[in-house]
Amino acid sequence: MTSTDPATPDSAIAVAGEKTTSKTAGADGTVTGVVTLTAAGTYTIVVRDQTNAALSSLTVTAVARATPTQLSETGVDPLPLALGAGALVALGAGIVVLVRRRQVS
Repeated sequence: MTSTDPATPDSAIAVAGEKTTSKTAGADGTVTGVVTLTAAGTYTIVVRDQTNAALSSLTVTAVARATPTQLSETGVDPLPLALGAGALVALGAGIVVLVRRRQVS
């Protein structure tokens, strides 16, 4: 959750599980929040005043993230690299054969 108070960094506010956090409203009386829900389910967010009276509530439903059916496309084509590596190996083997023939004769 974040607030409109610019003096409070995002890292100073954390909400996990069933947890309560307190924030002072800005000069105009507003508090802005961002909540990240990492598990699917139904959640209720309640804003309360200093006497713990509920001022507002919101029920949200988080759905599970879709599972990809295939690997992501990286944009790299490995075929030219594999062919180049194979050509270098073949060239190296040919040089070894030529050097050995010259040593024998």
